Amino acid sequence: MDNDKDYKLYWYFEDVVLDRIQFRAKVDEVVWFMTHETHVVPLKQERLMYLYDEESMMKRALYSVRKEGKNRMESIIEGIKAIGPDDLNTYKHVIFFLQTSEDYPLIMSELNKLQDLTIMFSSTTEILWGLGVNNTLDDRLFFMLVCSK
Repeated sequence: MDNDKDYKLYWYFEDVVLDRIQFRAKVDEVVWFMTHETHVVPLKQERLMYLYDEESMMKRALYSVRKEGKNRMESIIEGIKAIGPDDLNTYKHVIFFLQTSEDYPLIMSELNKLQDLTIMFSSTTEILWGLGVNNTLDDRLFFMLVCSK
């Protein structure tokens, strides 16, 4: 028991408990996706290496849905609020990753709505974000939220 960290449980998503090897594999997936799928606002692999030392990680992936009178980001925010703001403010590190298509790029009013997401976290939470292009999305917005502590 030289290193207590080796004996802690690690989880990914909210309902699955993983051992350290499985946790590392899930971190590998997140790091690969985030670094290979960003190029408008890139996320560098070395900037995400802290995830391997974290004790827990939650990943949520959402697609925007069309709603009358709401932009795509407002649709995403509604989905994230369903997670529960009390849970979100316990995380130390957060990554926002967005993808849009070239035909329907992110617009300023949608980007401004990211501020509504930041207030769901503690004022000491470190927030990174990346932006990529995926032309299969058509007019939808893809958003991945990765939280860790």
